[in-house]
Amino acid sequence: MAYTSRLLNAIPGIRHAFLDVHETAAFPYAELAPVKLVHGNEVHHYQQPLPTRPHADAVFTAVAGQKVGVVTADCLPLLIASRDGRYVCSVHAGWQGLVSGIVDNSLACFRQQGVALADLVIAVGPHIHPCCYEVSAGFYQQLLDQPGGDRVARHRQRLFHSRSGPVSDPLKAAARGSDNLWFDLRAFAEAIFAEAGVAPASVEWLGVVPTAPRSRWAPTGAGPIFRRRRAFSIRGSCAKPEAGSR
Repeated sequence: MAYTSRLLNAIPGIRHAFLDVHETAAFPYAELAPVKLVHGNEVHHYQQPLPTRPHADAVFTAVAGQKVGVVTADCLPLLIASRDGRYVCSVHAGWQGLVSGIVDNSLACFRQQGVALADLVIAVGPHIHPCCYEVSAGFYQQLLDQPGGDRVARHRQRLFHSRSGPVSDPLKAAARGSDNLWFDLRAFAEAIFAEAGVAPASVEWLGVVPTAPRSRWAPTGAGPIFRRRRAFSIRGSCAKPEAGSR
């Protein structure tokens, strides 16, 4: 099913949606400003088509009628817009992007255009929750070693949770290691929003964790991290109005 944001719906001329895997498959990707997502902190300021896809995890534009979007699995899909509808930005924010500053850099694009944080709205689509985001004990140190790791240290208690004993809730994944922790991606983004000065009322969180049984989740490993990627693909898109439209 598609999710839409009441905050973005209130902006005249902005069309947007967070789509599920089936709707995403039918979406005309050629209409999006193309980028190659690399789990980094680069924001592509789209002004005109380029001969090759830039490596970036966010797309910012003021071009009327231009669609921007991202495809995610576990990561946070963010759609940001100025309240006057002049500027929009789509953001792919996983743990690597968050710790290295993808949200900070995206907000900076609006500030560079003279848009105050109070004049922004942010919609966040469905993403993995701490019930299912298992990481190894060494993951915390891995985050500390990244640029921006000091922010992780300040919010450690909010970002990491422990779990002991058997799991009775069918929507919670069983631990794969006795020392492993559970990581809260949303809490990380909330801490970043708060430090940047974004009011909670300007942020809308959409969607829920999928209800597929644990046996249907496909575990993958990335260094010291154990993750369960869900079969739920989100693509957020946001389009500026055509010139002269209402």
